[in-house]
Amino acid sequence: MREKNRIIRWALITLVVAAAALESLAQATGVPGKLYVNNREIIGMVRWKATSREYTVLDPRTNIESVYALNNVQKIEIVRPKELDPAIRAVMAKNGAAAIPVLTKIARDYAMLQYDEEAARWLGEAYLLSNNSAEARKAIEKVTSMRPEAAYLGELAPVYWRVLLQENRQARLDELLGMAVKSGDRPASAAALIMRGDLILKGGDTQEAHTKALKDGYLRVITLYRGVRPLQAEANYKAAKSFEKLGMTSRAQERIDVIRKEFPGSEWASKP
Repeated sequence: MREKNRIIRWALITLVVAAAALESLAQATGVPGKLYVNNREIIGMVRWKATSREYTVLDPRTNIESVYALNNVQKIEIVRPKELDPAIRAVMAKNGAAAIPVLTKIARDYAMLQYDEEAARWLGEAYLLSNNSAEARKAIEKVTSMRPEAAYLGELAPVYWRVLLQENRQARLDELLGMAVKSGDRPASAAALIMRGDLILKGGDTQEAHTKALKDGYLRVITLYRGVRPLQAEANYKAAKSFEKLGMTSRAQERIDVIRKEFPGSEWASKP
């Protein structure tokens, strides 16, 4: 036990030191990467200028800095910050407090530089582990204020929805779920339908609510979005729980059997 605690303490120290080293890195010197502009690759040290909404790229060979308006940039590729993956692993290990300083600085220093959205996603998860939904929302909305579509598309969106659900911001949540479903993006649509079921149940643990959550949420994902495999286990598990509440034990067992057969390694397979 003492050895385990020592390892955790060292991990915490390492992450904090890494966070200090990251501070203001991207704004001050840029980060290595490349932009695609007019089907050309522009390689160098990339910076984002929020006030003018443009990127600059410093060519290390010539020391000449070029400027590109956001609307002219087709794609951006930035070297992944080495501190990001250890911070994510810390959150996945339920040690969110250790990861918060690093993730905060990556989200800030890599604003509009590819990895702010991923950092904000895990920063939101870290804050949710400590039941601090206000800080989670603040971190996520720094990204969505720059890229509004991140509130309903991509991996950040479901974390944001969970925060809104926890804070009872139902009108905003319902608006974003509608945008996700209408987007045509199938993973986003499937995730939104699952969250719609959760939102319905947030209003009350009644038979009527569970019937509606099944009809408007979980069963739609199971039947209409079978190709979105990463979300099938969750949809089946939540459908099983609603069937149990309705006294439909055989149908509940059918859903559990699907999870055990098709998704045995899923986190939902081990849930009671």
